[in-house]
Amino acid sequence: MNKKTKNLELLNSDLNKTKNWFIDHLQKLESTVHIYTHLDADGLSAGAILGKAFYREKIPFQITVLRQLEREEIIKIAENSKDSKKFLIFADFGSGQYLELTEKLNGFDDNVPFIILDHHLPQNISDKNDDKIKEIYSNSRPWHINPYFYEFDGSSEISGAGMCYFFVKSLNQKNFDLSPIALVGATGDVQSRGPNNSFNGLNTVILEHATKADLVEVNNDLNFSSIKPLNEAISYSSEISLPGLSDNTSKMLKFLKSLGILMETSQGDIKTLNDLNQEEKQKVSSAIIEYMSLKLNIEPSEIIEKLIVSKYILKNEIVGSQLHDLNDFAYLLNSCGRSDNASLGIAIAMGDRSIAYNKAKDQLLNYKKSLGQALSWLKDENKIQYKNNIQYFFGENVIFENIVGTIASMLIFSKSGIIDINKPIFGCAKRKDEEVFKISGRAHKDIVEKGVNLSEAIREALELSNLEALGGGHPPAAGTKVPINKIDVFLENCDSVIEKQLREN
Repeated sequence: MNKKTKNLELLNSDLNKTKNWFIDHLQKLESTVHIYTHLDADGLSAGAILGKAFYREKIPFQITVLRQLEREEIIKIAENSKDSKKFLIFADFGSGQYLELTEKLNGFDDNVPFIILDHHLPQNISDKNDDKIKEIYSNSRPWHINPYFYEFDGSSEISGAGMCYFFVKSLNQKNFDLSPIALVGATGDVQSRGPNNSFNGLNTVILEHATKADLVEVNNDLNFSSIKPLNEAISYSSEISLPGLSDNTSKMLKFLKSLGILMETSQGDIKTLNDLNQEEKQKVSSAIIEYMSLKLNIEPSEIIEKLIVSKYILKNEIVGSQLHDLNDFAYLLNSCGRSDNASLGIAIAMGDRSIAYNKAKDQLLNYKKSLGQALSWLKDENKIQYKNNIQYFFGENVIFENIVGTIASMLIFSKSGIIDINKPIFGCAKRKDEEVFKISGRAHKDIVEKGVNLSEAIREALELSNLEALGGGHPPAAGTKVPINKIDVFLENCDSVIEKQLREN
């Protein structure tokens, strides 16, 4: 038995203990389960997985979606829970706030029972592979489940939704049909970034469950959106750059028509990738390879590696819908959470294909528009600022806290050259009615591999800045909040900490 298999068995064993502890407390308390989760695609998927599983078991539950699990929220949750019969579950956050949760929820005559199902770096752990993780958190089980305890990487091998999936599968094996939603969560957290867009680690176990159950199909296809007009999908691709054509949808449409492909549907709409047959896809593929080889002097094999990737298709969803492809599904959920419509995302992930789905599609256009305007503003107005080791921007009155993390992520993966991908970027957006900035940090995988860990960097910078805010996340993506009058010193400290991380690795 190899080490990963052994660690998976240990995880399943602990999940079984957690399940038994959960059921035992529910029976004693006759309580409602209150689920707290994050507003991004992974958090909404996590909440939906728990909600669907509890609905099947006739377990009363309610779901609250939070922008972050901050100290003020923890105090509020504790106050609301102390005199009521509630069982709390924290999904897709909690590990970075473990000490505060135990302090506040265990500070009553009757401790408030809770479970953490998270995949972020545990609080105060600097080395994810350090054996002291198990020692520090050994007494937190069975109510705290985190992949780092089992030597799985929570930033790339399993999402918050994935952790919730394994929990509900221990509750009832029939919940295997929720595996596609766990993969939606992983996709939302950009975890299908292996070779050929593959999943890694525990996500491959979930994918195996989904494919064996004939719920998800894996196809090799062109690396563009399947549902956008094809000229737009190629023009705005973050992976494929065609000099003279990218960012120009009119020229791209002429290019596609020059291949002898009829680019209009019978309804007069521009065709999507889904509308093309295999012969037409082959024409597009060959033309792009030839174009990039000549214009950029890139080897065809290198182009093919980025051009042809695995696509994950949800077989029970309608072809061409926003839910048929994992990427599009995750994008829709993220738009719900980031547009103050988290309840729509939860409902869709739990199975609603009518009212919630139609409302979510209606607001999607405005969401896309706000992202496009934000990126154009950053580029056109030269809003990116630099220090020695980091870069940053202030959202001003254009980029608000609900999308600042999304914008930072888009910049990291963009081929537009707006930022230097060799430095982490920190987006700073002022919170409405508060004198604080929401901070979202992102780092390209190449510098993470060189030693950059944004979760630890943000925590250390907070400490150096004498700030008590909670912060953390993953090595490539983390966040916190910082008072406006402390932002300069915080960014200076981030710069110093990143310099130290790169120097010491």
